[in-house]
Amino acid sequence: MRASGPPALANWLIAKLVPGEHCESMIGDLIEQHHRGRSAAWYWRQTIGAIATSFVAEAWRHKWLAASVAVLSACLGNLYMFSRAWVLVWRVDRLWYPHLIDSRLSWLVINPWAYRLQPYAWTSNFAWCVVLAALTWTVSRLHPRRRGLVIALVLVPQLVVRVPHLWAGVTDLLNEPGNPIRFYGVLWFSLYTFVAIPFSIVLGGGRGRQPLSLSQSIR
Repeated sequence: MRASGPPALANWLIAKLVPGEHCESMIGDLIEQHHRGRSAAWYWRQTIGAIATSFVAEAWRHKWLAASVAVLSACLGNLYMFSRAWVLVWRVDRLWYPHLIDSRLSWLVINPWAYRLQPYAWTSNFAWCVVLAALTWTVSRLHPRRRGLVIALVLVPQLVVRVPHLWAGVTDLLNEPGNPIRFYGVLWFSLYTFVAIPFSIVLGGGRGRQPLSLSQSIR
């Protein structure tokens, strides 16, 4: 038996994204192979492959749901602007951001280093994460057995539409490697894209009907 246990995050992702009727047996097989000497890298390769295979199979079996959720996620930004929800976000932002200058937290705006935390984007970024969590929660509640598929189909378009912006930021950084504005722009955009957005979507997907436990899923 290996000194360290199998990657807990990998098991959590399988439990979240692979249909309940398959996830327990899959996790059990992976843990058994890990105990027999398989590496963590092998475990992660199998996890990513299993999630991708399950996603493709589920999307093919539920084509209309898959297409609808993917299109909705891809068009969500346009719907957000059309509904003028951004006006409410702007008003909320006006309630606190301009007042930073006259508060004890004025250093967030005045200090050049602190300003690189980009407080001017906090309200809009947080609002968008709430929108994504609400969308995933709603669709997952309507289709609780397809929760993993819904999470993936909301997430993938959100990542895809941001890749060109991230690539443009990286290109600018490579052209000006000593420019801290470029560096922090790429840093925070990457954290927002690959941490905050996925976390919000997964959190929203887990707040529908209570998912089956691993032991219940095979009954």
